[in-house]
Amino acid sequence: MLLPSFSSAATHPKLAAASRRPPLSLRRALVLVLGAVLCLFLWLQYTLFTTNFGALDTAVERTPKSATAIMHDNNSKPVVITTTSAPDTKKHGLRHEREKPSFGFDTLNRVPPSDLQHHYDKPLRSSASRTPTPPIVSASPEEQAKRPLAVKSAMQFAWKNYEEIAFGADEVDPKYGLRREDVWGAIACSLVDGMDTLWIMGLKDEFARAREYVAKSLRFDHLGKDHKKISVFETIIREVGGLLSAFSLSQDDVFKDKAKELMDLLTPAFNEEEGVFYTLFNPYTKERTFASWAGYKAHIADIGTLQLETRYLSDITGDPKYAKMGDAFYEILQREGSYLNTGLFPVHFDAHNGKFHTRSSVTFGALGDSFYEYLIKVYIYSGKRDKDAYLRKLYDDAVDGLEKHLLVYSKEDDLYYLQELTLPSMSGVHRMDHLLCFVPGMLALGTLAETKDTAKNARHLDIATKLMETCYQMYRRQPTGLSPDIVSFPHMRVRDGKYRLRPEAIESLFYLYRITKDVKYREYGWQIFEAIETHAKLKFGYGAIKDVTELPARKDNKMESFFLAETLKYLYLLQAPDDLIPLDEYVFNTEAHPIRIRKGNA
Repeated sequence: MLLPSFSSAATHPKLAAASRRPPLSLRRALVLVLGAVLCLFLWLQYTLFTTNFGALDTAVERTPKSATAIMHDNNSKPVVITTTSAPDTKKHGLRHEREKPSFGFDTLNRVPPSDLQHHYDKPLRSSASRTPTPPIVSASPEEQAKRPLAVKSAMQFAWKNYEEIAFGADEVDPKYGLRREDVWGAIACSLVDGMDTLWIMGLKDEFARAREYVAKSLRFDHLGKDHKKISVFETIIREVGGLLSAFSLSQDDVFKDKAKELMDLLTPAFNEEEGVFYTLFNPYTKERTFASWAGYKAHIADIGTLQLETRYLSDITGDPKYAKMGDAFYEILQREGSYLNTGLFPVHFDAHNGKFHTRSSVTFGALGDSFYEYLIKVYIYSGKRDKDAYLRKLYDDAVDGLEKHLLVYSKEDDLYYLQELTLPSMSGVHRMDHLLCFVPGMLALGTLAETKDTAKNARHLDIATKLMETCYQMYRRQPTGLSPDIVSFPHMRVRDGKYRLRPEAIESLFYLYRITKDVKYREYGWQIFEAIETHAKLKFGYGAIKDVTELPARKDNKMESFFLAETLKYLYLLQAPDDLIPLDEYVFNTEAHPIRIRKGNA
């Protein structure tokens, strides 16, 4: 009799379990795969942590423990409210930057505003040195008389190099003495942008040579033949604005005719059905578009910063079409109203449906700035007519919104700043870029246009002086005495340390001195001028500073045309007698081109 086999798995549980296991080779392979996955996961975590350490720090900084907003109750009494804001995940752009910015060479949209998020995600640098501001001692009459001459000498130096090396080109390379023919379309941008500065400083010979170039050599018929689009916004404020100002000051028809020629070339960029000018335009092919990095939406600074130029051109040519095109956007503002009746507008506008984009942001800085500036300036230029009273109301409502929603007090710094709001959450982003430093000047100018409401004037001027102090400290607290492009609060930490020769703080010093007669603003401006002379002067002009926190300062090979048009002009006017370009006779466009205020009530 045969005995039963006991090798069966059914009679040996351990053997049965073993039989269900995968083969040894498969198990080893599985262990190796799992180990590799774990190692890859840990490596990715380490990489993400080291890359985004600055971003984590940034997220914390964007919710400062003691950022205090100045709000108002229904009785307009100030109420101090401590705010905590959501971390900023929005992409933030600045004019004069590329989509993927090269911090050494800025171009389109006051050049397309760039995605600077990667820059914000770097670790924050140490906060600026906070030391007491020394007492201001005004210059003696003899010393004061020398100051405008010193600024004039700086303009002569920069212009001489431009004229000898790059006359008729858009820019001169201040570091290497090279001709930069085409930065803004090869339209002699530095020449046209700087002409009225020559006139104001009494540089008659230089102005005469520039005038001859405009009359005989300045052409626009090449634009677009290279298949490139130009920035409508920049072309209008720099080129059209420069020509209009040269006409307003000299009454020479050659400038008016050239301004009309260029504006006629830009007219097809206007979409009559949508009521706005497109941001990018090819005058040859007539192709028009909005920037792809902006989601093909308009920015209010782009479409809301041409009404001064279009109204003035209509007035001097007798052709109402220019003003009609520019004012079409103002009709949209009245129809749509502000965001939640705050007086503030989202920076993005969808031209295709005629609506403001609510998943956006609110700011008086990049992308929004000059839109608000032109509300009051167009009202002043047009003679404060009754039919333009809506512009004054839009401006007043915007300043009310600024005071209630954007003005923040930093206890650590003992300074006020303007935050940015992320929509639709209305959460605050606690940084301030240099472009915002135009606001004190705008607020001061607004008090000249209001003669009845003295309480409102006093409130606006108080905000202006507080913000001006912040802008001054952005300069004073740096080793170079020059301002970084972006700081965060609290502790005024540097986010973008580049100084781009920007004019906004000096512009506001000019307005505040003219309106208050407080000599400290002249002294602040003189300190800035001396810092520019010390750190930004190069062999062939003046260059941007790569990092204002470093000494010796490293200079960039970029001198924007606005340095000639705005920075040096405002520095000169700040130190010059008040009767030079008086504010009751002229209004400046956003590129510092003065245009004579219209008379009459037509």
